[in-house]
Amino acid sequence: MVAIPDFAAGAMENYGLVTYREVALLFDDKSSSASSRQSVAITVAHELAHQWFGNLVTMEWWTHLWLNEGFATWVSHLAVDSFFPQWNIWTQFLDSTTTALRLDSLETSHPIEVISLFLGKQQDSAAYFY
Repeated sequence: MVAIPDFAAGAMENYGLVTYREVALLFDDKSSSASSRQSVAITVAHELAHQWFGNLVTMEWWTHLWLNEGFATWVSHLAVDSFFPQWNIWTQFLDSTTTALRLDSLETSHPIEVISLFLGKQQDSAAYFY
């Protein structure tokens, strides 16, 4: 795991190395808030879960990306709860899931789509990054 000061994303898992924006990996034991510590723990667990769900075990195609994120999210909360049961992480998980379901029920909601940016071979995986 490497903390990078100006890293654009919050974190990114790669084979054998997970890179993080500094604030997504590091906290000050004396001055960081409880929510900051929880955020770091969830982010680290989420990215390490991606070492399995996404890197080692990969979905069949990009249309199944939700499986990758879903498993990593669930496992990260499971792991953090096992180390820090006093944080009541599952309550936070249920709160955020309820909010997501409420937003998903809106008339303006639609399925996530993988959009091809390149006209070419359908099998070209580079054509499916968006």
